[in-house]
Amino acid sequence: MTIPALETIISYLTIVGGITAVLLAALWISLVVWAFRDMRLRSRDPFSQFLSALIVAALPIVGIIIYLILRPSETLAEAYERALEEEALLQEIEERPACPGCSRTIDPGWILCPHCHTRLKKACPDCHALLELQWNLCPFCGSRHVDPFKADSPASATAVSAVSGLEIEGNGRSTSTVDS
Repeated sequence: MTIPALETIISYLTIVGGITAVLLAALWISLVVWAFRDMRLRSRDPFSQFLSALIVAALPIVGIIIYLILRPSETLAEAYERALEEEALLQEIEERPACPGCSRTIDPGWILCPHCHTRLKKACPDCHALLELQWNLCPFCGSRHVDPFKADSPASATAVSAVSGLEIEGNGRSTSTVDS
């Protein structure tokens, strides 16, 4: 076995050194591009984007470490999502209906507050949909016969009349249905 000549070893080392230099240069350029793109995701300020790429380019190994230490912790998309979540939580807190009498949380489908018995809604006499107290017509069926001062819903009025033996007529008068 023969030992290669010194010139051959130098030429091989030159080739390996050149390939290594090209790979390190490609890595360095890719780190500069990555730092620029990453800062663009984290900040809208073009000066900070350019400065981060410049630090990584000027200080090849130390620059990327400095950038990783100083970069903002969240991207703009993450900050936007967090802001949306916070806004949704605030809206949920603000939109909880409260009883005007006792200020306790109520269900939107309740007619009376179970705590203080304040009247919250009324029922449409035709479709039995729940309506706000100040509404004079039903937006669901179009009925204009909604009495804003009537306290009983049609279902509860029928139940009360069945128990008491009275039947409610269309004109508002009650007649006895109990046979003697």
